[in-house]
Amino acid sequence: MMEKREKDSYQERLRLFLSDFRIGVTDPSPAALALYTTAFTHKSFAREHGSADEPVSDFEALEFLGDRVLNLVVAEYIFRQSPENEGEMAEKMEFVRNSHLFSIVSSLGTDFPGMIRLGSHQKLTSRIVASAFESFLGAYFLDRRFETTRSFLLGLLGDELGNFIPFMNYKKRLQEHIQKTSRHIPIYERIAKEGPDHAPVFTYKVSVAGFVLGTGKGITKTQATQDAARNALCSLGLLH
Repeated sequence: MMEKREKDSYQERLRLFLSDFRIGVTDPSPAALALYTTAFTHKSFAREHGSADEPVSDFEALEFLGDRVLNLVVAEYIFRQSPENEGEMAEKMEFVRNSHLFSIVSSLGTDFPGMIRLGSHQKLTSRIVASAFESFLGAYFLDRRFETTRSFLLGLLGDELGNFIPFMNYKKRLQEHIQKTSRHIPIYERIAKEGPDHAPVFTYKVSVAGFVLGTGKGITKTQATQDAARNALCSLGLLH
């Protein structure tokens, strides 16, 4: 009985959240409501509350879909606003990094982080918030289709995206420094891959003439190699 009351209470909070004018889902169908509930369900909650007879779905599959939707919307926006060369546009895709998404999502007037369902021993982290945001986009896309999702996203992130300055290109800076002092070039090698296939964490090292200058981590090769280059610049005393 207690579990049913908690479920009903959550559904009411979810309906209120979805009715926010920026989201605009004022009368979700039972199927849509179930989809959004899954989008806010972390695997720790699913493990704790599910059973073999009555499993609880978590948001990982929707996160996979939402990540692709987010990347497409942002890439199209960058291309249409300023079709620069490929390298510069790729740098601006830094916008969709988890750490940046967290800062945007957590600053919303809506109580987004508070909607995420966690297991009793799981702490809410920036990565979980960013992942839940992507899974929510996956659910929103399935419920409202692409054009509405694009309008929602750009209405939510447009100002931030339009004024976004990408990260410093540490790899470019390291290469320029190395080429001033030797004929060698920095070599990046992957030394580890951890985590599930849909959310891996890569570790790369950067070396010059066989000497390792730095290592770095990231959820993509680009992030990990940029981090390695940044750490190499720090070890060379060129960055603080």
